[in-house]
Amino acid sequence: MRAKPFFVLFFAVALGLGALSLYMYLTIERADKTVTAVVSPDNKFKAVRITLAGGEPKPFCFDSISVLLAVYPDGFAERNKAYEVFSGPCDVPEKRKDSPKIEWLTDRTLQITYSPETPGFNEKKAVKKHLDVTKSVKVTFEEK
Repeated sequence: MRAKPFFVLFFAVALGLGALSLYMYLTIERADKTVTAVVSPDNKFKAVRITLAGGEPKPFCFDSISVLLAVYPDGFAERNKAYEVFSGPCDVPEKRKDSPKIEWLTDRTLQITYSPETPGFNEKKAVKKHLDVTKSVKVTFEEK
């Protein structure tokens, strides 16, 4: 007989948590995510750029670039930060599509061209690594 109130309370709490989760899912703005991959000339590696941006309550935008083996799915770059060679704030919204620019100079040399500062939008500094996690790809950076 004592189990009945426990089960009623348990299901009431579960129903309340489910309703709260649904409310948050429907009302909270999610970040816009853009994924772009650029494959090396020999098709063995790829550089994957992930851009996360949101507007309210405070606008933000963040880019990350990871170097992976070409056989890995693009989503792997988002889940495993060890492959990340660049992360930093996005360029101003008008120039965001083309910045940072990813360009393979050779099969094992990647050049990333980025804007060092975007006054008033993001004040965080860029984080740069000059070698990928496999120590096979050299990464160079150029400020525009």
